[in-house]
Amino acid sequence: MAEQTLNIPQLLAVLVVGFLAIRWYFFSAPSSTPAASGQQHARHHPPGRSVNPAHVDQLTQMFPQLDRRSVMWDLQRNGGNVAATTERVLAGRGLDA
Repeated sequence: MAEQTLNIPQLLAVLVVGFLAIRWYFFSAPSSTPAASGQQHARHHPPGRSVNPAHVDQLTQMFPQLDRRSVMWDLQRNGGNVAATTERVLAGRGLDA
């Protein structure tokens, strides 16, 4: 039988594809990744579910200049993570309408 060797480019390709496959399998999330502190909370609220009205009230009381609809949209996008929405507002990035 012929001796088979594994060269470095093949090894690197296998490692990269394996890493990406594992990362996709374990960490597939909505398009906006929640902050590390709220990741556990975001897993309990998939993007398709309704938003908790108490969270919307809390954010609109903290930031009266924000529109309730924008707050609800951002909470739905990030899985109901209030901390991520608060960080977005405090960083000055604004909320998408």
